[in-house]
Amino acid sequence: MSCVLCEKKAVENWFGSFCAECRQIKNLGNVYGFDRVLEILKKCCIRDESQLEKKIDKHRRKSDGDDSYIKPKTRSEVRRASP
Repeated sequence: MSCVLCEKKAVENWFGSFCAECRQIKNLGNVYGFDRVLEILKKCCIRDESQLEKKIDKHRRKSDGDDSYIKPKTRSEVRRASP
């Protein structure tokens, strides 16, 4: 029998309805409240239009030859440079 939440994995035990990961999600909802868990998921996982535009602009600037990034030196490079 498959999990009722993800509908992909097998249930944890023969009398359960959830796989191990979905059981953990359900337990978080029971502890913190499903409204709060949903609010956190929406805030962290779903991007609105302005956030998407900022991300696209950031990638465009990076691909236009943004030379402001300076690669940090590795430990071996620092050791060789010291007297």
